[in-house]
Amino acid sequence: MAIESFGPIPASAYTSSLSSVSSMASGSQINQSSDNPAGQAVVSTLTSQINAQDMASRNANDGISMIQTADAGSQAINNSLLRMNELAIQAQNGTLNSQQRSMLNQEFQQNLENVNSIANNTSFNGINLLNADTSSVDIAMTDSSSTLNFPNMTIDSLGLSGLDISNPANAGLALQGLNLANEQMLNNRSQFGAQQNGLTSAVNNMSNQNLNALSTRSQISDTDFARAIAEQVRQSILNESTVMMQAQNNQSRGNVLQLLGS
Repeated sequence: MAIESFGPIPASAYTSSLSSVSSMASGSQINQSSDNPAGQAVVSTLTSQINAQDMASRNANDGISMIQTADAGSQAINNSLLRMNELAIQAQNGTLNSQQRSMLNQEFQQNLENVNSIANNTSFNGINLLNADTSSVDIAMTDSSSTLNFPNMTIDSLGLSGLDISNPANAGLALQGLNLANEQMLNNRSQFGAQQNGLTSAVNNMSNQNLNALSTRSQISDTDFARAIAEQVRQSILNESTVMMQAQNNQSRGNVLQLLGS
C-alpha cells in the first residue's frame, strides 16, 4: 500500500502568520512597504516633520540660552549702574571733603571699567553679545527663522564715557547720564524678555505639534499587540485544522486503497 504525504499548507497562511510574528517582534505594523503602502507614505511624512521640529526646538532652546546669557550680563551691568548712581548722589553731599569725593570717584571709575569689561566679555559659544560685535542672530525654525537682537552696552553706547564724581557739579552731570543709561538698560532687558518669551512660545507650539504627530504615527505604525496575538492564535488554529484535515484525508484514502486491494 502506498503511503501518501500530507499536502502543503497554503502559502497565504504562512504569510499571515509570519506577518503577525514580525509585527510583534519589531513593534511595528509596517515592516516593509508592501505591508501598508499608503500608511508607509504617511508615516514617512510624519517622521520627517517630527525630526524637523525636533531640530527647530533645539535651535530655539539654544537661542533661549543665548538670550539668558545676554540678560545675565545686562543684569551685572545694571548692578554697576545702580552702585554708580548711589556714589554720584553721595558725592553731591556738601559734608564731604575733596579727599572723600576722590575715594568715591575711584570706586565710580572702577564700576565704569567693570561695565565695559562685562560688555566686552559676555559671549555665547564664542559670539560676543553686548559690545556691538554681534547685532543680531537668526534662529532657524522649521519653515522660517526668528531674529534675536543684541544691543551695545559699552560705556560709549550708554553715554557714560568721561563721567566722574570728583566734585558736586560733575556728580550732578553723572546722575543725568546714569538716568539715561538706566532707561536704555530697561528697554534692552525688556527686549530680551520679549524675545525669550517668543522663542519659548515657539518651542511649546512645536512640542504640541510633535505630540500630535507622534500620536498619529503611532496609531498607523505601532503594533496593536492584542490584535496581533489574537491573529497569531487564529492562524495557528487554522494551520492545525488544515494539518488535521489533510491527515484525515490521507487516512481515508489509505483505507479505500486497502479495501480495494483486499
